Amino acid sequence: MENIKDQLINYRRKLHQIPEAGYLEMLTTIQLIKEIKKLGFTDIRYGKEIHKDRIGLPNDEKIKAHAEMIEDQEDFDLSEIKEGYTGLIVDYDTKKPGPKIAFRFEIDGLLIEETEDSSHIPNKENFKSKFKETMHACGHDGHMAIGLGLAKYIIQNKDLSGSYRIIFQPAEEGVHGAKSLLEAGAVDGVDYLFGLHIGMRTPTGTIGVGTRKFLATKKFDIDLKGKASHAGIFPERGKNALLGAASLSLILHSELQNSKGMTRLNVGLLNTGSERNIVPGFAHLELEIRGENDDIVKELEKKVRNSTKGISLAYDLEYDIKLMGSSITFDTKNEDFRDSLNKYLEKDFNTKIAPAMNASEDICYLLAAVEENGGKALHFILGSDTAASHHNNAFDIDENSLYIGYQMFVETIDFILKEENK
Repeated sequence: MENIKDQLINYRRKLHQIPEAGYLEMLTTIQLIKEIKKLGFTDIRYGKEIHKDRIGLPNDEKIKAHAEMIEDQEDFDLSEIKEGYTGLIVDYDTKKPGPKIAFRFEIDGLLIEETEDSSHIPNKENFKSKFKETMHACGHDGHMAIGLGLAKYIIQNKDLSGSYRIIFQPAEEGVHGAKSLLEAGAVDGVDYLFGLHIGMRTPTGTIGVGTRKFLATKKFDIDLKGKASHAGIFPERGKNALLGAASLSLILHSELQNSKGMTRLNVGLLNTGSERNIVPGFAHLELEIRGENDDIVKELEKKVRNSTKGISLAYDLEYDIKLMGSSITFDTKNEDFRDSLNKYLEKDFNTKIAPAMNASEDICYLLAAVEENGGKALHFILGSDTAASHHNNAFDIDENSLYIGYQMFVETIDFILKEENK
């Protein structure tokens, strides 16, 4: 019989091969549903019922093109999944009194082409991405594997009490997905919520308990519309969107200074122009802002909007700003719970209390909502030696960390139930 360590690795390798970007995680959602059904779960929700007011969607053409490779050969309805309503929520009730404990795992990959380097373990072991332009370069394949392993533990352990929820969340990259699930009730009634991120500059064997210093963030797409014209004969008749976009990029990058804390701004994509002899009539920018607290992000957003309006006026352009993703900061209010759990875990793990994230993660919406409703919520850093940095095409995790993460959550459940039964 396959042991849990091997099964976690097999789950991870199977999922590593089918990475999909946010709201395109159709094959991934289907595979997760199949695995969850195989374990014996029956209360599985997916499709439109787990979403509300999605943002940051791929365009309709991308969703349709991706859906066309899905074969309707499953014993459950795929129609809404194929419309981009990805992810799933799994519930299990032991029928014994106790708290409602939830875990969240992200499921999306990144638009990065995986390295062909022969020393890359997924290449050596033949489980690299099947999709040329997408890979799991942030460890979400490992997260899902832990989620499936934990699901198996929950449904097979007859000594557990209370109820359990496992949230497989789409579209974390770009912080698109959590708020949609939140507003559809993903953490309603939850007493405890936990999430994790693998790697994050932390070595295998070390876990961080109660992650803090998440950066608030907002992501924007900006379109500038000018007027194309012949660059030699009638340049004055053109309205140059390229110059507007270039000026806007420079202005935005000069507006970071803020005495209230750490700030970040990045224009990561700028597309414009068609021919060297045509005044560019259109420009598209994709950018993000981040801040150590929510007030900083509000101020940066105001600067983005005002600068866009001002540049458009200066270059006689029309503009459109679209919010594509967002997240908030989070630091637990329940420090006593965090400290007690850390003390319990440090018997078996090398723990680091309250590590700093210094990055953004939309689980913060879910964590904050649980605490606002009187529950307890914590995020963990699961240490893992990585072959390259996150979001790099040679990224790979130490698969030994999967069992550590699994056991960490098993012991977290054990701790909660012991505390509840005192």
